Amino acid sequence: MILLVNSSIVKGQDSIIQSIPYTIKIDTITKIDTTLVIDTIITTSTHIIIDTIYNDNNNDNNNDNSKKNYSHKLEGDIGITLNQLAITHWAAGGESSGSGRVTSKITYSYKRKLFNYAVNGIFAYGLANYAKDKRVEKSEDRCELSMTASHNNNSKLTFTSIASLKTQFTNGYSYPNDSVPISGFFAPAYLTLSAGYNYNYRDILSIYISPIAGKMTFVMNQELADAGAYGVEKGYWNIIDGDSTWIKGKNTLSELGINVLIKYKHNINEDLSIFSTLNLYNNYMDPNKSNRWNIDVDWETGIKFIINKRISTILNIHLIYDDNIKFNVTEIVDGIEKTKQKPILQFKESLGITFLYKFATK
Repeated sequence: MILLVNSSIVKGQDSIIQSIPYTIKIDTITKIDTTLVIDTIITTSTHIIIDTIYNDNNNDNNNDNSKKNYSHKLEGDIGITLNQLAITHWAAGGESSGSGRVTSKITYSYKRKLFNYAVNGIFAYGLANYAKDKRVEKSEDRCELSMTASHNNNSKLTFTSIASLKTQFTNGYSYPNDSVPISGFFAPAYLTLSAGYNYNYRDILSIYISPIAGKMTFVMNQELADAGAYGVEKGYWNIIDGDSTWIKGKNTLSELGINVLIKYKHNINEDLSIFSTLNLYNNYMDPNKSNRWNIDVDWETGIKFIINKRISTILNIHLIYDDNIKFNVTEIVDGIEKTKQKPILQFKESLGITFLYKFATK
């Protein structure tokens, strides 16, 4: 026997009124009041529909979206490089010394269906100690931050924007003169903003070209700014009607040009890898037309050989050429020694054994 019951008020939901048909097999019930059985079924059904099924479906959808819509990861490494040299009564000459360097690279990446971005940080600081006169010199000083945002279209060619900031932590000197700084924190600092297209080949080679790239040079040390260091307009005496007024040098230099960034990274085998980064910048809006063909070059290449999980040997070569960075050069002209300032290719090479610690989130 089957009984069809129609209820207009559902228990457990005082503010909800609905009409739900229920079918009950009476012939399966023994010695139980039919009204109580119907009431129990209505209450249980209402509880399951409102609280359990709805909430579970919502949680499942949220979990699926969180897995499919985005992913993020933080990874990096911290390395300590030590070098030591001891000399006593050495006929060939030399000086006992010890040096150390701390380096760190950190990357945070965030990916969604339509776009992705990454924030990178490169930090390094090193000192060298010479035993003979107990002097300490800086051997490394680097502070770089960059952010890359790209349109994610699952193709090799993507629209990309890059913002980068480069400076140093402490004052720099032209040793052995350690009393007059030639650089410092935000003196200089380089801020570059660019937008263009990036071509990626198998995550080995990437070529980025931005036809419109802004570059700002900051020289916040007023003495360096007054001297016109790093391309900013230097200070001068303004003489009007016999009265002289000192006009301070500017602290910023703005440029607009083309930016090219080429990156290469390849793991030759499990223990040997090579990387190279070449950054070219040309200021085609330079007020001095003769300087518009000058190209700023920043080229860094490294070879890493992994000894074991924690120890590796790294050979690093860094080349920099910037027409706005000038050095004192002494030349002999017609038998007369003259000193003038001119840009020179900067070269730095380092080789050492590094104790490396890597970390990453899942």
